[in-house]
Amino acid sequence: MKPSICAIILAAGTSSRMGKPKQMLPLGNDSILEHVINCSLHENFSEVIAVIGHEANTIKENILIDSERFRWVVNESYLLGQSSSLKVGVENLKKHHSNIMVFLGDLPFLSTKTIHAIYQHGAKRLEETDAPFIIRPMYNGDVGHPVFFGNIDRHLFSQLQGDTGGKAIIHQISDRIFLKVEDDGILFDVDTLADYEKAKKIAKHLF
Repeated sequence: MKPSICAIILAAGTSSRMGKPKQMLPLGNDSILEHVINCSLHENFSEVIAVIGHEANTIKENILIDSERFRWVVNESYLLGQSSSLKVGVENLKKHHSNIMVFLGDLPFLSTKTIHAIYQHGAKRLEETDAPFIIRPMYNGDVGHPVFFGNIDRHLFSQLQGDTGGKAIIHQISDRIFLKVEDDGILFDVDTLADYEKAKKIAKHLF
């Protein structure tokens, strides 16, 4: 039986370092968040959830995604940090899913090839073990996103606090796989205006 693997995109932050909602900043023909959503939809996820919070209504009005596998989830407690968004995303999965791939909504240059490699590696590992495991992509020795959580007890996510995302869970799982990729997009997050200016220059050659 084919494993069910879901994608959760964390995009609820206030963009305090940017000074305006970075989710909707244009990059090529789409916004930063749209690039991440569209990339994730290229893969065969059972469902794709984008967790938003700050300016949630404006984001939903401006980013229109035409896919039955996609939906928005609003984290009303987004000021509590990234972990709260991850918890809300997990709580809102439709079925009992124990295989999750977690994306950050501000990594617009993540390649579909990288997503596919992590997905395939995770699916293969699911055939080999019932034990929990984690897969993280690595570029030039640095680990990035998305992170694959396989065979994970969903109740673990209820323990998360603050702005550390899933790090607390990662440290509890001994089976951690680092998958080498040729994709610096796993590391390039758009946090500041300087990042955005750099991203626009890169986008001219990519999009």
